[in-house]
Amino acid sequence: MSLRALHTARSGLLAQQRALDVTSGNVANVNTPGYARRRITITPIVPERGHLGTGVRADRVVSFRSQYLDAAVRDFTSRHARSQTDALVFQQLSAVLGEPQSETGLNALLGRFFDALQQLVLRPEDIALRELFLQRAEDIAAAFRRLGEQLQRQRTELVQHLQQQVEHLNPLLERLAELNRQRALAPEGSEQALALADEQARVLEELSRLVPVTVAQDSRGMLTVSLAGHVVVEGEVALRVQLQTRRAGLSDEQHTVLQLVEASGKVLAELSPTGGELGSLLWHVNVTLDPEEQSGEFSLPRELNRFVARWVERVNGILAQGYGLDDGAGPPPGRRLFEGETMQTLRLSGDVVGNPRALPLSEAPAQPGNSTIAQRLLALAEDRSFADGMTPQGFSAAVLSRLGELHARSSSQEEWLQASLQQLEAQRQALSGVNLDEEATNLIRYQKAYEASARVLSVAASLLDTLIRIGT
Repeated sequence: MSLRALHTARSGLLAQQRALDVTSGNVANVNTPGYARRRITITPIVPERGHLGTGVRADRVVSFRSQYLDAAVRDFTSRHARSQTDALVFQQLSAVLGEPQSETGLNALLGRFFDALQQLVLRPEDIALRELFLQRAEDIAAAFRRLGEQLQRQRTELVQHLQQQVEHLNPLLERLAELNRQRALAPEGSEQALALADEQARVLEELSRLVPVTVAQDSRGMLTVSLAGHVVVEGEVALRVQLQTRRAGLSDEQHTVLQLVEASGKVLAELSPTGGELGSLLWHVNVTLDPEEQSGEFSLPRELNRFVARWVERVNGILAQGYGLDDGAGPPPGRRLFEGETMQTLRLSGDVVGNPRALPLSEAPAQPGNSTIAQRLLALAEDRSFADGMTPQGFSAAVLSRLGELHARSSSQEEWLQASLQQLEAQRQALSGVNLDEEATNLIRYQKAYEASARVLSVAASLLDTLIRIGT
């Protein structure tokens, strides 16, 4: 009986020591990102017939990790990263355009253009007023050129950022493949397997900020990861993602795409992620900042280029019917005020640059006081047939309003997703996170159990010693 007691006490000591080790590990990792707390499973050793208790065994260590919560956190992480990037891009574009009421905004420049024209209607022969009007026209052209350059630079910077994020994505895929290899070799339920599972979850969460992923796990803990419907990690193999710019179909529209490639460089498919930071960046490069965008979605440079083309057409069309101060009899010379059809090509026409007298504001030759053409041009300020049933300033304001609406919507969505993500993380932390008060209680509980087992061992040893002395 004493020998059985020694064995029972020994099993208790070993089990409680293992439990203390696991609890100590929890405390040590309280601030480790992605760590899920552990618990050891202690079960009684089934005694043989005729025996009483034969001790306990520490079966295995279990991790408090919920695949459901992990998947939900990844999903909301991707959606939040998308809305956060959207809000940042729209904020930057709003800063480029300026506030609607600012002195350097498009509407303010158009207002000063028509104000100068109003003065010319009253005194069309005044050279100083003609020079002022030309300056106001040049201000508009310069503003659009500056906008075109800034939007192009913004698009280039987004493409560069895309490339950086793709370079960050590929090592994550390779890391997941390596973790799969290690996980397959690790004994199930071992501390190594649990640590690898924590690392897998951390890498997947980091990956989900870039792109939304779907994950399947086999019985050995190996992950199969899919992106936009295509498997990118399976077993110990990880494919690569690369960024490529190409022309799209008949429209010849330039598109930046993600391609899935093998190690040999063979392109397997094009990826179209709808979420994550990469999904947002691709959208803004290919839609929001694409001057050739043809899908019907909001494109800022396309709308501004449409304004420029319509503006040049209407202004030049009116002035083509007029005469300058020095023009004689004959048909109108057909002078233009502007050249170019896009933001970056808009400039004053060589017909009038440095020559205010050539401005064709009169309906008839040799009539310096005639301002009929100037009046027609001034009427353009209130002409709702300019574009989409709006005046020039109305169209410009509508573009700014649409941009502001998109910014407000993405910011609101970001706030909601942030709150939802925090709630999910709190739920996961309640399940998987280390609670120091609980761990302190467990340390005391396991320590007392260890001391009790040690006491049993001491008593059993004393009894055995007594029996031996009696026998001798």
